[in-house]
Amino acid sequence: MIQAPDLARDADPWTLAGSALAPEAGPRARIELALHTALTAPSPGNAQPWRWFVGGEVIELYADPARAGGEADPEGQAAALACGAALAGLRVTLRALGLDEQTALLPGGHPDLLARVAVGGRASPLPEEQWLYQAAPKRRTYRGVMAQGPLSRALARRLKHMVDGTGAEYHVVEDMARRQAIAAAVEAAIAGEPSARTAARAAAGEPGVSFEGPDGGEARGQAIADGSPAFVLVTTEGDEPAEWLRAGQALMRVLLRARVDHAWGSFLHLPLADAAGRKQLASLVGATGRAQALVRLGGGADTPPTPRRPLSEVLLAQRPS
Repeated sequence: MIQAPDLARDADPWTLAGSALAPEAGPRARIELALHTALTAPSPGNAQPWRWFVGGEVIELYADPARAGGEADPEGQAAALACGAALAGLRVTLRALGLDEQTALLPGGHPDLLARVAVGGRASPLPEEQWLYQAAPKRRTYRGVMAQGPLSRALARRLKHMVDGTGAEYHVVEDMARRQAIAAAVEAAIAGEPSARTAARAAAGEPGVSFEGPDGGEARGQAIADGSPAFVLVTTEGDEPAEWLRAGQALMRVLLRARVDHAWGSFLHLPLADAAGRKQLASLVGATGRAQALVRLGGGADTPPTPRRPLSEVLLAQRPS
């Protein structure tokens, strides 16, 4: 259990996420711990494209233009998805720490303002909210070889429940025919990636766009289907920034609940870089909208966490003008 002064803003977020606060800790300490936890959210290329401002008991989430994906994310969808995941981490933690909140997406007032969270009053967290919070420091993007076998029916139901109320939908794909269709879309996106973008990713030290195959190389073609015991797609009816933020929140909740049940996830985002790809992937699972996130899910092993910027680097001293 940590005291409020221990919440150093330059601390590694992974060391604070999921911690218990002393009972006497006030709302400000709880808010800062929620922010530390939010920083463990995943983002394509580990871009971490978020900034935060706290004014009293109001928390604002801003996009960080300096961390935009550029050519790899021409529409800004991946950055918004990541910010939505961070927002979900914040909201889950606030509830787990006993604080109620009301969140407005894209409230206006600044082009980079993505969400405003008003903290008000105490909340009695549900056990599942506490489990999600405790899973935050254990979540990893696992790019290794996954154990084969279907998801348990209980886990599939729990993951679907995580998306309820977010404005997004959840689809799990385990049969080989549809896994092959999704893998073919991923392979086509990898093969069609412009060489300049591939070189830029390599220069930035980004990991490969798929995952490790049994031979130690990057999975391609049929190996993408074989190495994905289950695909999970998060879809939305529309394809605008608000839907991207909703999908990011749903994605984070799914990933945290998967970790509660000892499952791991990794991302295959390249085929979602444009609206046409998002529509195609949605059609492969019978959805009428757009796919916003594609995750392979299965059994794995613990790995070191990917470094995160500390709160001191992303907390704004004043609202952007």
